[in-house]
Amino acid sequence: MNKLPFLFLFFVLFSCEEKDTINFEYGQKEYVYDRSGKQYDLDPNKIYCGPGFGRKFCRFLYKYEETIWADAENYYSDFSDIKFSGFADDLYFLSFLNLDSTTSYCEGWKLGETTYDGIKWNIELKKDEDDVLWFGYDYYGISEEIEYSITYKYEVIDGLLHFSSSEDQTFIFHPSEKNYSEDSVETGEIIFLEGCKFF
Repeated sequence: MNKLPFLFLFFVLFSCEEKDTINFEYGQKEYVYDRSGKQYDLDPNKIYCGPGFGRKFCRFLYKYEETIWADAENYYSDFSDIKFSGFADDLYFLSFLNLDSTTSYCEGWKLGETTYDGIKWNIELKKDEDDVLWFGYDYYGISEEIEYSITYKYEVIDGLLHFSSSEDQTFIFHPSEKNYSEDSVETGEIIFLEGCKFF
């Protein structure tokens, strides 16, 4: 029996495996894909959603843009209602609406550094996937040094928004169909903070 075809097949298989190993070891170009599937020669270990990158790499914020969620079980907490904006409103990606019958307030958070009324904080995305959004929040206060840092995680599971933080806070938000226009909110006073916008 002729062993030549078997030797040739063995050589081809060995060559393919060797080549694959070399490509992996030497880390030839790696790519990042935008939401439409277009390929970019970028570092896949970085987040490209946010200021300076437009919205084409924003996965969670694009998917859940303009969605509003309510904490129905603890409605009057500090986390009563939230909205994801997907950078449609001057890079404010998350709005908090804390509604109460006497006093309500709202504020918006954006990526990067913010100074409001002498207080400084910085927000940086850590993970941005279709159903998962993590970001780090560094609070400076009036100092140039970080006073504390918190990691926030939002994840959509079975149509519910699960929130957790590195400070062991957990909430589950439900999609909200309420009217959040300023005129429809039944409250005695509204306090408008940084980035606040009623809808």
